[in-house]
Amino acid sequence: MKILLCNIAIRKKPDPFPPVACTSLIHALNENGYDAVFYDIDAKRPSQDELLEYFRKEQFDLIGISAVVSTGYLYTKQLAILIKRACPSTKIALGGNLASAYEVILRKCSIDLCVIGEGEKVLLKVARLLVKPVDLTRFREGLLEIKGVAFLDDKNVCRFTGQAELIARDEIEEPDYELLEKSSSISQYIQYPFNRDDFMFDSRTYEYKRRGKKMATIFTSKGCINTCTFCHRFVKGYRVIPLEKVINTMKHLIDRYNVGFFCISDESFGEDRIWLEEFIELVKPLDILFQIGGARVSLVKKDPGIMLRLKDAGLTAVYFGIESGSDKILRIMEKNATKKENLEAIKLCGEAGIYTVIQLVIGMPGENESTINETIDFINTATERFTQPQFVAINYLQALPGTLCYEFLRARSLLGSTIDEEEQYLIKVADVNASEFRQYINVSEEALAKVKLWKAKISTLTIIYWLKRHGWKFPNQRHRKKTNIKQLLKSSILLYRMIDFLGEKFWGLALAANMISVYGIWKASMIMLGRAEDDDRSKFRFGPETLREKINLKTGGF
Repeated sequence: MKILLCNIAIRKKPDPFPPVACTSLIHALNENGYDAVFYDIDAKRPSQDELLEYFRKEQFDLIGISAVVSTGYLYTKQLAILIKRACPSTKIALGGNLASAYEVILRKCSIDLCVIGEGEKVLLKVARLLVKPVDLTRFREGLLEIKGVAFLDDKNVCRFTGQAELIARDEIEEPDYELLEKSSSISQYIQYPFNRDDFMFDSRTYEYKRRGKKMATIFTSKGCINTCTFCHRFVKGYRVIPLEKVINTMKHLIDRYNVGFFCISDESFGEDRIWLEEFIELVKPLDILFQIGGARVSLVKKDPGIMLRLKDAGLTAVYFGIESGSDKILRIMEKNATKKENLEAIKLCGEAGIYTVIQLVIGMPGENESTINETIDFINTATERFTQPQFVAINYLQALPGTLCYEFLRARSLLGSTIDEEEQYLIKVADVNASEFRQYINVSEEALAKVKLWKAKISTLTIIYWLKRHGWKFPNQRHRKKTNIKQLLKSSILLYRMIDFLGEKFWGLALAANMISVYGIWKASMIMLGRAEDDDRSKFRFGPETLREKINLKTGGF
C-alpha cells in the first residue's frame, strides 16, 4: 500500500517552518509497516504539470494533505482536483486547521474525508481500512468506526465521528530533519539566524564562538492552556514533551547540523513550572541561544524573575499574545489576561534586555475608537523607556473556521446562508495575510472607514510618542536589517513632526480619504456634509457580555 503525505504551497515564498505534522504522520505510518513518503510541495513549488505527472506515475492508494493554515483553501481545492484527475481511485484525506471547515471542503472539493484534530492515530486506522480493497459504501461504513473524521455518507449527509484520541506526550514528535534532508531541501529549514531581529539585537549572537552556527526549530510542548475566541484550538489540552527528548533533539541538531540558535515554536511555553526549572538547568550547559515563539504572560505573572533566569540560559527573545491594550477586548477575546499583566510582561522584557514584539489583533467584535485609544496608551506606557521604538505587529481580525469569531460571523449572516457563500469567504481569505485590511469583515462597533485607519493610527502615534520622549532621535540601528533601515529613513523625523503638529486635522483628512476609498466620492461627500448616514453599527455594540455569551443570547438577532 502506497501512502503520500504532502503540504500545500501558500504565500509567495516557501515557509521556513518545518512541516512537523507531515513528518510526524510519516513516522507513525512507517513505524507500523506502511510505505509512506513525503512530498514537500511548499519548498519545491512544482508546476501543475509536474504534480500531474508525479501523481500519475506513483498512483498512491492514500494521500494526506496537510493544510495547517485555514487561508490555504484555494490551493487545497486545486490540488485535490489535480490528484483526482491523475489518479481517480486515490483516497484523499485533509488535515490541519483548514479541516475545521469540513462541510464546505467535503461538498466543494474532491476530498474524501477530513481529519479533525491530531492525525497520527486517525490516519493509521484509515490506512488499515484501505489495506484490502473495499467499495465506497463499505469504506464509509468503516469511517463511522473511526473517531476524528468527517465525511459524506451514502445519503450525502455530512457525518462527524467525534474528537480523535490524543497521542501521549512522549509520542509527540519533533520535526524530522533527516527526513527533510532526504526528501526536500534541508537549507530551507536549517538556516543562518542573521536576518532575524530576535537574535540580531542580542550582542551574544556576535560572539566569535557562534560564527557559522545555524538555526533550527523545535517544540517543547503541544497545545495551549487557553481558548482565545479568534484562535484555532480544535485539539484540546496542553502537553509538555519529556525534557530528555527535547534536550536530546537539541544535542542531535547541534552535532549533525552545527546548530547554535533555536526557535522554540510553542504556543504556551513554560506553563509547567517544574519542567521549566529543569529546562533552564539542562539547556544552559549547551551554550546555545534561543527564542520563544509563543508564551502567555502568565509565564512572568507566576515568577517575575523568570526572564532573567531564562536570559542567563540563552534566551534572546519571547513573543506574547498581547493582542489588545483594552480590558474590554481582552475579555471578549477570552484571553484570561489583563492589561496590567500584559504591561508587566513587556516591561520585564525591557528590563531584562529581551527582545519582544507587541502583537495585536484589532477589529474584534466590541472594538471601537475608545478601545483603540486604550491600546495606543498601553503601548506608550509599556515602551516609553525602551532604547528603541517598539515594533508593533498589527493584524486585523481574520475570522477562520473553528474559531468563535467565525461563529460570530455566521450568527450575523456575514458568511451568507449557503455552502456556496461560505466557500466564497474561504476563497476571499485564501493566501491573504491577516495584516491586510482587504480580508477584514467589519464586526466592530465603528464604521469601516474608521476601522481602516486604526492600523496606521496605532503604529504612527506610538512612534511619535516614543520620539518625543527621546528628543526626536532614532537610535543607532547597527544591528537592524537593511530593509528596516530603509523603512526608518522613509519614515523621517520631519514627517512625524508634521503629523504631530497637525494633530487631529491630519487624522481628519486621513479619515476623509478612507471614506472616499470605502464608499466612493459621492457617498463620502454626502456623509461628510451630513446628508447621508454612515454605517449603522448599533447591532454590533457590546455591553459587559463576552463573545460566547453574545452568540448564545436569544435576543438581539442571534
